[in-house]
Amino acid sequence: MPGSYPLPEELARHAPKESFASDELREACRAAGEGLGREDAREARFRTAAEMVEMWRGLDLPAWVAPYALRDARLGYLAGYGKTLVSGKLAEERVEEAARARWGEGWREKLAVARKRGAGG
Repeated sequence: MPGSYPLPEELARHAPKESFASDELREACRAAGEGLGREDAREARFRTAAEMVEMWRGLDLPAWVAPYALRDARLGYLAGYGKTLVSGKLAEERVEEAARARWGEGWREKLAVARKRGAGG
């Protein structure tokens, strides 16, 4: 489809469609990144910013879209990762392993803050 852009394969499997018009691309990236973040949290691993950027190699995006789409995918990824950590759906051991991978030193404090936010406090 002319004027549409495919997501990288790793993000595309978390999005409802395979290609998007430029005005839909940012929301698709955010939603796909969120799905990817949830999957990674369940596996207790965390992708670095460099790994997220690497997913975009070879993606034919106009210069005015690329930085925003990449930022939204990264924000969606972090949101999905954080939501899974505080969801109560993972064993505490898995949560600790994933939080340590996500935040490094100080992970306990950051997890406590995320849980407080998730509880509406």
